[in-house]
Amino acid sequence: MIRLFGAACGADIEALRAQIPAQWRSAWDACHKVGKNEKAALLSLSALSLLHRAGAVGTLCYGENGRPFFEERTCDFSITHTQNHVFCALADGEDAAFGIGIDAEDLDRPDFSDFDAMASRWFTENEQKVFFASPTKETFLRIWTRKEAYAKHTGEGLRALSKIDTVALANEVHIRFFDYREGSILISVSAPSGAEVKQELCF
Repeated sequence: MIRLFGAACGADIEALRAQIPAQWRSAWDACHKVGKNEKAALLSLSALSLLHRAGAVGTLCYGENGRPFFEERTCDFSITHTQNHVFCALADGEDAAFGIGIDAEDLDRPDFSDFDAMASRWFTENEQKVFFASPTKETFLRIWTRKEAYAKHTGEGLRALSKIDTVALANEVHIRFFDYREGSILISVSAPSGAEVKQELCF
């Protein structure tokens, strides 16, 4: 079972730190410098707070690429954020062994503008065909969220983004994309094809 959660970003770093287990705070402190980017710190802590409220339990660690994970590997999770909201996908049981990835993008974000150029640079030939058949912001961001979700699922990271072909992947038997829209926010989850996703968004 994979459960999907979402919430508005918190506004107070110390209040958010107090909401998560002590070991998580220590791991987070070792990986983040609050003074460097307060907004990023708020988003990251908000995601951990949401993960804790979702019932996740484990020893929090951070990989070389900054991706958080639980040392025990008894469950898997993926977190993401927009400017004002955070989301997490939490997998347990058999689904945890195969990994998951989540990404969310806001249709209102101002920094994505030249979609034609970005699609030409980052999308595969298959994805470009889909985008240029309907060259809208929503089409672009739906492909983009799937690409990022899959990159997180596999652990390849953003360096592999241009090589990920979500059109081809959608036709494979072992991968499935779950797509959602909440208001202006598009959410994609990359998961094993046999997984069941339960949406528990809590704005």
